[in-house]
Amino acid sequence: MRFYENRFIKPLPIFLVALFLATANPLNLPPEPKAVAEEIVVKPVLVDRTPEASKEYAKSQLPTMGWDSPKQFACLLDLWTGESNWRPDAYNKTVVYQNGQKLHAGGIPQILGLDPDSTVEYQIQKGLEYIAHRYDTPCLANAFWHRNFWY
Repeated sequence: MRFYENRFIKPLPIFLVALFLATANPLNLPPEPKAVAEEIVVKPVLVDRTPEASKEYAKSQLPTMGWDSPKQFACLLDLWTGESNWRPDAYNKTVVYQNGQKLHAGGIPQILGLDPDSTVEYQIQKGLEYIAHRYDTPCLANAFWHRNFWY
């Protein structure tokens, strides 16, 4: 004789128990989050391809990097004026070999392999990321550039 045969309650099929737990939520578990698809519209800023517009855009981006002092912009201004004179289409004809690949520096920040035809926003963003990664601030990058004529 089985233990439950003497009881008033017979074992319920497992699917009934699961159905109860799924519908009644006796443990007050939060519902599973549902993925909501949102359409993200990215509007390009499309800064004019002029040195003046490039400077203004770069100045507006410095606070996003944590460099909101006028001194940091002055250092960046000096650095990129010496490199490319803030011309987005700047292209260095001198070949640099990196990992067996022939690369030229291009764009406002004169980054190896950067296409001078890319947008001003992209060039400036890549240049600021490079400075942050390698030197921490535009002033430290500018000081290095004045000592070595490269950065």
